[in-house]
Amino acid sequence: MSFDPSPAPLLRTEVPGPRSRELWARDAAHHASNSSPAAQWLQLVIEDGCGAVVRDVDGNLFVDFSSGAVVANLGHAPPAVAEALAAEAGRLMHFFDFATPARAAFFEALARTLPPALQTFQMYSTGAEAVEAALRLAKSFTGNYEVISFHQAWHGRTLGAMSLMGGFPLKRGYGPFAPGALHAPNPNCYRCPLDLTRDRCAAACTSLVDRVYAQSSEQRLAAVVVEPVQGVGGVIPFPPEFLAHLRRLCDRTGALLIFDEILTGVGRTGPMWAFEDSGVVPDVLLAGKGLAGGYPISLIASRREVLDAGPFGRPGAGASTFASGNMACAAGTAILGLLEDGRVLANGRRVGESMLAALRDVAARHHIVGDVRGVGMLLALELVSDRTAKTAVEPALVRRLIEALARRGVLVTGAGPVLRITPPLVISEEMALAGVALLDDALGEIETG
Repeated sequence: MSFDPSPAPLLRTEVPGPRSRELWARDAAHHASNSSPAAQWLQLVIEDGCGAVVRDVDGNLFVDFSSGAVVANLGHAPPAVAEALAAEAGRLMHFFDFATPARAAFFEALARTLPPALQTFQMYSTGAEAVEAALRLAKSFTGNYEVISFHQAWHGRTLGAMSLMGGFPLKRGYGPFAPGALHAPNPNCYRCPLDLTRDRCAAACTSLVDRVYAQSSEQRLAAVVVEPVQGVGGVIPFPPEFLAHLRRLCDRTGALLIFDEILTGVGRTGPMWAFEDSGVVPDVLLAGKGLAGGYPISLIASRREVLDAGPFGRPGAGASTFASGNMACAAGTAILGLLEDGRVLANGRRVGESMLAALRDVAARHHIVGDVRGVGMLLALELVSDRTAKTAVEPALVRRLIEALARRGVLVTGAGPVLRITPPLVISEEMALAGVALLDDALGEIETG
């Protein structure tokens, strides 16, 4: 432990402090100006982290309400992961995609968390790389080329992944995109595409998916790609009956059902994998982010006959320079070991429920909050300027809120009208609720300002 995180939040200087400002200027002299809005607005230089707390170079302690973009699910610098990486680095840093003892151990540990239909793996380095590979896999296995995905979906910043993101603002300016992508409305109960309420809809939005397939497809469907809970697109839990309908559509058409759990997996929504709560098992699971505690990792899990079929199964077709490296595998095995007894998952569920209740109390006091939603430790407030019209707030107000939170010692990394709250699963209930109270105070400042 490099510092004592228990006093957090604790601010010793203004935000950003003098040392942060100095180092930020040195970094900005060479870094492109397209880093995340929150990073640019706050101009903090983070030095180290411990559990659910990060420390900047001025010695300020911040409660992390983002898990570093939903990566540090088990907190920052867990000793078991640091030790595993150090030990593996002392043996071998990298040797392409050859088998290693670390990879065999990781695969065995991962297989124990998954059902029989998801026991064969192909590794990559980033989430977008895994999404791209899943598109190739679906085309290879089915011989078809169309993919249905959803409005507000987030799958990454490569061309194929962006093609799946129906209407997402961050894809604008990069077209034309890959052909064959068909987009269906998502079951966002706060902004229902059919103007229904959840208590009387009977998941009627499933009919919209069928309509897209019937009217926009050439009946050459290779896959349906979906996040069980949309993450970056607004923390939107999809009804289990909606996911079950997608399962039936894929079974009927021969397409692969692909669950993108790069963000939602590894305990983020409560169970180890979000699909467990739905009762729907996909043909292909995509994982990453929290699976190695901060070390770059992603992977595909499926059946062997799917991964071995067609051109995708040929020798060399899955090779990627840094995919399946022994360092990522060592970190992944350490993370899975920390989750094995279920205590961290239970803490995430328990504290997440307390936070959700507290956030609903906060919403009742602030007209700027239109909706509160989430599952497990994946929570959100949707901010509006008019509750009746559900008009999204302006970006300038979001910036003011993120800055107000940072001045109180709480960090979030999102920058849209949906404020994502995703602390590490190891956060204590006391620290989590203290952070919510500071959010309450920051919202009051924004509304009066």
